[in-house]
Amino acid sequence: MLGIVIRLVVLLSLSVYNPPIDAFIVNKESANIILHLQNPYTYSFPVHDYYLNTFAYLPLVPIYYAPFFVLGDFRYGSIFADVLIMLAAFWIAKSYNRGLAFLTPLAYALMPPSVWLSSIAGTNIMVGTAFLMLSFAALLQKKYEVAAVFLGLGVAANQMVALMSPLFAFYYWRARKLSRFTLSLLVSATVILPFFLSSPSNFIYDVVEFQFLRPAQLDGFYSLYQIFNSGFGIQLSFYIRATLFAVPFVLLTFWSRRKPNLLLISAGLLLFLEAFVLPINGFWTYFLPSIAILCVFIPAAFERANQKIKQQPSYDDSKALNSTN
Repeated sequence: MLGIVIRLVVLLSLSVYNPPIDAFIVNKESANIILHLQNPYTYSFPVHDYYLNTFAYLPLVPIYYAPFFVLGDFRYGSIFADVLIMLAAFWIAKSYNRGLAFLTPLAYALMPPSVWLSSIAGTNIMVGTAFLMLSFAALLQKKYEVAAVFLGLGVAANQMVALMSPLFAFYYWRARKLSRFTLSLLVSATVILPFFLSSPSNFIYDVVEFQFLRPAQLDGFYSLYQIFNSGFGIQLSFYIRATLFAVPFVLLTFWSRRKPNLLLISAGLLLFLEAFVLPINGFWTYFLPSIAILCVFIPAAFERANQKIKQQPSYDDSKALNSTN
């Protein structure tokens, strides 16, 4: 509830003082386009003083935002996605630590970056993150079909989540539930295929090539490519970046093949590497999925710190020990 109140207050009181960024305009306009049964991958978006001919997001994003656009502001959808993230994170943390599980959604609710992204900037990174977290929560309860459906929705909403599919597939295979994993493929294909088939070349360029091969931007410096380019004048090719990501991906996939908690840790690490290693332009917004997973482990960190404090001898115990000696 606190997270909802904070985000609504910020949206209604502070967002008017911030000019809309490109993502805000595209997300708003794409939701309107979907309501008019048009294809966002063949549309030119009026962004500030130019037209943008690229829609770099997967199709579930405008579909998801469409009903919230009708309600008056598509950012209500971003806030709702944050609520889903907080609920899923609580369920996940509760399976590890019941007493302190409330710290996980509280940390996410009070996190300034997540508030800014949802209530002011109007980005959509939290949509795919919400479905990914719900998938993890269902998987921990061994609800494999439900987890697969949520994963499929996440794949249809965000490229970073889509790249997690092999990790999940291997986990399902080791659990002898691979047939249920196919539900995720069915769900994602149902959403994606109509847009892909209507304009294959535009779709591939917008959601794949543009994201990983577009020119460097001044504000996209949170990436390995930008660090090497600006610091050493070295431009890492896509194949080098893909290799640097693929090696830990394979290692972590095998490491997490049986236990859901290891799968969660591996996904958090791989999502971070995706955001940092693969793109030319690294925006801090890309790190939200890994941050959401990080919040899950806050209760465990508090519990471990508390145990260490309890294990330390008190002042009276130390004084008695010294007097005995």
